Amino acid sequence: MSIVIDRTEVDSDRSPIVLWDNLFSQGTLAASTESTDGEKENAVDGTTYDFWTPTALPATLSVTLGSGAPASYVGIAAHDLFTGGCTVAVEYYSGGWVELATVTPTDNKTLIIAFAETTATQFRLYITGTTPPSIGVAFIGDVVRFDTGILPAYTPIAYSDEIELLNSQTMNGQFITNRVNMVGAKTNVNLNILDRTFVEGSDFQSFRNYYNLGNPFFFASNPSELDFDVAYCWRQKGGEIKPTFSNNGIFYTTSMSLEAYVGT
Repeated sequence: MSIVIDRTEVDSDRSPIVLWDNLFSQGTLAASTESTDGEKENAVDGTTYDFWTPTALPATLSVTLGSGAPASYVGIAAHDLFTGGCTVAVEYYSGGWVELATVTPTDNKTLIIAFAETTATQFRLYITGTTPPSIGVAFIGDVVRFDTGILPAYTPIAYSDEIELLNSQTMNGQFITNRVNMVGAKTNVNLNILDRTFVEGSDFQSFRNYYNLGNPFFFASNPSELDFDVAYCWRQKGGEIKPTFSNNGIFYTTSMSLEAYVGT
C-alpha cells in the first residue's frame, strides 16, 4: 500500500508532507476491545514493536478532544490489516459518526490516507474484516506541507533500503547463504528554497523541534505522483533540521536526513 487520496486531488498534493502532530495522543483514547498485552495505548506511543490488537470486529479506536481540532490525514504503520482482510474507515462525530474516507489495504506496508480537512472533537478508525488486526502505529491530524518541493537528486525512501547481510561461506570460499540482520531505509531530502515567513512560523518551528528531538512521523514525498513513496520516519543521527539563509536572506534552504521503518 502507499498513500490513498480519498477526496478531490489538488495541485498541493504534489508537495511533500509530514504528519507528526498526533491527535490520538492528545485526548481521551478509547477502543472497542483490546487483548491482553494488546492495549490501545500501544498504537499511539510511537513505537513499532508493540500493538493494539482488538479481540473482535468491527473494532474502533477513537479519541475525544477537549476542543475541536483539524484533521486531514491518517497514518498507519506496523500493521497486518491486509493479512486480516480488513477495511479501515476514518470517521468523525457530528450527532452521529460520519465517514471521511475508507480504504482496504492491499499489503501490510505503511499506509497514509488523505481526506477532506475536518474540524471535530471526536475522530475514530472503524475497522471491519475477517480477522482482528494488530496495529503498531496510528496517527491522525493535519500536516506540514512543503509547497516548494524537493530538489534533485532525490532517492525515494521506498527505494532506499538499508540491508545488513551476514555472509555465510565455506573455508574455501563456497557460497552457502546470506542472512539478513537488519532491514530499514535511509534517504536525504533536500527541500527547495523556503519562504522566511513559513520557516519562522509556528507550524514549521513546532515540527522542527519535534523532529530534532528524534521523534517519529509519517512522510510522503509527492502524494499525487509518487503515491508509493511513503514511510514512517525519524531523523538520522546528525540529521537535525538547520535552516540556512540563501538568496540574500530572502529564503531559507534546509534538508531532512530520514531513517524509516520498513514493513513487510
